[in-house]
Amino acid sequence: MAKFKSTLLTVLIGGVLGAAAMFWFLGYFGKAKVSPDEKDVQGTESSQMLPDTENGPERKDLSELESATSDIDMARRNAIVKAADRVAPAVVSLSVIQMVKERSSSPFGRDFWDFLFLPPPTRERPVLSQGSGVIINPEGYILTNDHVVGGAKEIRVTLIDGREFPGRLVGSDPVTDLAVVKIISDSAVHFPNGVLGDSDDLIIGEWAIAIGNPFGYLLDDPKPTVTVGVISAVDRDIKLERGQTAVYRNMIQTDASINPGNSGGPLVNALGEVIGINAFIFTSSRGSEGIGFAVPINRAKMIINDLLRYGEVVKSWIGIQVREITPQVAAAIGYAGDQGIYISYVSNLSPASRAGLKPGDILHSVSNTEIRNSSDWTEVANYARPDRALGFDIIRGNEEISLVVVPEEVPINNAPRKTDRFGLEVVEITPKIKSYMGIRGEGGIMVYGAGDSTTAATWGLQKGDIIYQIGRRRLTGLNDYINIMSQIGKGNKLIFTMERDGRISFLRVLT
Repeated sequence: MAKFKSTLLTVLIGGVLGAAAMFWFLGYFGKAKVSPDEKDVQGTESSQMLPDTENGPERKDLSELESATSDIDMARRNAIVKAADRVAPAVVSLSVIQMVKERSSSPFGRDFWDFLFLPPPTRERPVLSQGSGVIINPEGYILTNDHVVGGAKEIRVTLIDGREFPGRLVGSDPVTDLAVVKIISDSAVHFPNGVLGDSDDLIIGEWAIAIGNPFGYLLDDPKPTVTVGVISAVDRDIKLERGQTAVYRNMIQTDASINPGNSGGPLVNALGEVIGINAFIFTSSRGSEGIGFAVPINRAKMIINDLLRYGEVVKSWIGIQVREITPQVAAAIGYAGDQGIYISYVSNLSPASRAGLKPGDILHSVSNTEIRNSSDWTEVANYARPDRALGFDIIRGNEEISLVVVPEEVPINNAPRKTDRFGLEVVEITPKIKSYMGIRGEGGIMVYGAGDSTTAATWGLQKGDIIYQIGRRRLTGLNDYINIMSQIGKGNKLIFTMERDGRISFLRVLT
């Protein structure tokens, strides 16, 4: 019995101790009650044991990410991006309809029209072309290439924001391949314009940005395309090809892609200034090969002034002809050098003659520009302006001489002129015109031009042609021509005896 009691007591004590141990393990012992304030304190203390989402590693990583993103964003918006942003709103897309004249052929051969005593009939065919341009002032004047808009019948201008306006050709110059177009707007709109830079301050290797619309409306997007390269070279002279009118001298060469449709768009430096007008590329694959050329903007500035003021480039008259010096020529004229140019002819009554230039003078420089060959002289002559004095440094024998020549406006532009009843504008051949043109014949009149849609426009005459005779009647001058033509009715057949480029020919016309 005593053994049973001892066993039972052991079991009870073991159970109590086991339960106490279980409750202690579950946390029911050893925890004192705390007040709400103490709970807040404990909560705060315990919260410090959790990860710090504001100042800990995660927040630090986020801050570093934001900083890196900011740095990358600043790096992305580099000088090229900023330059493109600055000039892009001034870049426009030009859609042009040009009228091309074609002679109608006869199934009976070319002599058919001669047999009928008639000029071959012509017809005009519309040709659609695309190009680019850059607005150069808030009034909406656009600078572009002559080969983009020259002879345009219709011009449509599309801005970067998609707005479209009709355009009017203010003037163009085929020699420099530049033209100015005016946006026609009913309201007083101020257009975004590019800033013209200084193309004489270019550095070979500096950034060059070409902007334009290489595919026009094929992309259905008026926003321009940006291509980037460097200034590859400056003062590049392009050899003239047969029949080429444009004279590309002192061009800017760049490897920034200039594709069809980019013509007329701006070439921009890293400051966002327009330094050139994209003109053409050299290519064997009809694509960009990294050899593009732009007309320097400093040259364009002179052309812009003439086009805005007169609608054409005002050519000047100096009055000399030059030849390059070869070793044989140097020996013949007794010149110690073996290159350069010399004056072979001086027109009488010309500015050069009045200034004292003489045949045989060797040109050393003109207005501090060294004259090394005939191309250098052509550059000077093309960009000389009436009434702007030129300083000539010449060698005459063993003497170095400095002279001042003041060019004049081409005499044909300010000579007396009249328009006949068929729309042909003709000019009196004055003594200065004879000197300027080297005309040796007597009498006659000079053609200045013919109005559009006039009878004379179908005759095929060109500015500068000289008409000496109508049928068998010799022309003594301007009034004589007007009197003769006033007596001729419509539908008559005439023969003009005329001179063009020093050659005498006969032209059959129908009045």
